[in-house]
Amino acid sequence: MTESVRSKRATLAYGLATLAVTVIAIMHGLWFDHIEALVQIIIPFSFVSLGMLIKYGDRSFDDGVFDQKVSKTIAVPCGIWMGGLIFYDPGSATIFIGLLLALLLAAKYDNVAFKAGFLVAGAIGLLSFVNYPGNASIIGIIVVFLAAYADELVSDRADRSPSKGWLNSLMKERPVLKLAVLVLCITSLLPSYMYFFAFLGFDLGYSFVERYSVWRGSAAAA
Repeated sequence: MTESVRSKRATLAYGLATLAVTVIAIMHGLWFDHIEALVQIIIPFSFVSLGMLIKYGDRSFDDGVFDQKVSKTIAVPCGIWMGGLIFYDPGSATIFIGLLLALLLAAKYDNVAFKAGFLVAGAIGLLSFVNYPGNASIIGIIVVFLAAYADELVSDRADRSPSKGWLNSLMKERPVLKLAVLVLCITSLLPSYMYFFAFLGFDLGYSFVERYSVWRGSAAAA
């Protein structure tokens, strides 16, 4: 099996998984949570869209697979989008503030688009704390921060490892943060399991674009 075919299959698998967990997140919100339907659709859709757009920017600067001009153009709107979720939705604020801080500590804002997006989202997040001090769970933010930072260390180590086994592949999938978000849902520090499925959508959308970029690169080289 050629690299292009493997990449194509992986892209399809991640795409279907992304779609599935996004639908589950929306349906869970509609069936079990007493919040207006539009909000239950917007939050999962926003998570998966932001995950995909963030990885688009990452690959455009790291490998040149995508257009850097597009990444620079969407950086501020994405920052506003994430900042809006932080400002208006406590569950999203808990996840994204912890994640933004962990990526800052891990020095992952390594291009102009990421820096612009972080500054915008961070500024709106700070404004939300000034206006609504209890908007997010401080304990939840700390848990997400620690888990996300641990995942960055583990993922970087996996990238440097010559091993191609299943454990190395698992380390690249940020398992600690997924488990942490699930625990926050179980302990009600996040208000609904919808956030667990929405975060899976965020992460799978991120991985989907990564696999697509590999497929695109291998197809171009063939």
